Amino acid sequence: MNRLFSWPIARQTARERGLAPPALAITLVLVLLAAGGRPSPGTWSGGASAFWLALLVLVLGAGLLSSEVESGHAQLVLLRPITRAAWVGGRLFGSALVVCLAGAIAWAVGLVAAGARGGFDGSPAWFTLLPIGLLPHLGWLATLAAISAVTRGWSNAALLVALRFGWFFGRNALPLALPRWNLGPWLLAADRYFGPQDAVDAEGIVPSLLFWDVLWFLGAWLLAVLLFNQRELARRRP
Repeated sequence: MNRLFSWPIARQTARERGLAPPALAITLVLVLLAAGGRPSPGTWSGGASAFWLALLVLVLGAGLLSSEVESGHAQLVLLRPITRAAWVGGRLFGSALVVCLAGAIAWAVGLVAAGARGGFDGSPAWFTLLPIGLLPHLGWLATLAAISAVTRGWSNAALLVALRFGWFFGRNALPLALPRWNLGPWLLAADRYFGPQDAVDAEGIVPSLLFWDVLWFLGAWLLAVLLFNQRELARRRP
């Protein structure tokens, strides 16, 4: 496992990113939203809480790899007996740990607040749905890491936002602009594979979407390692 990710790097990244003022401020907003509402299976898939958690992912993932490379800190760390894959995995898992902690704290506060108001029945389902609800956000974090392996600064976050907005606009505008092509059903079907998906709906967990989210996270993680390795090899060539 030490070749896949480094725990020291993960801990350092979690402190660096998690204690940054923007991350702390967003976590506080999530806690306040959770205290004023009732936790539900869709807590992280829609509404204000999902928006702020997505914003936290953007803040944590912006420049996740590129900032360290451009400052020269990554090159110093890689002089130690640590593989590039372990360094990339440590950066990713450290940021993922912050997302999970922020989500868990907000979730716990929401449960306590709901219990105090008599709106929580203590069902174990609420606890099993927490990690599943966070999984799509972790998938987008891994995507940011992969993009950051080949971009500069915070441009990975800007590029991801542009791609998601462009897809949203195209998915809704193209069927109206080209009605004869009947693109609506095709774009709707493709939308289920455009990035990580919410694996929880009104009826419970959707296994196929859960598998897709896990596959996306692992694939983006692997891509981040491969792209960063190629970037370092190209930089070292005379």
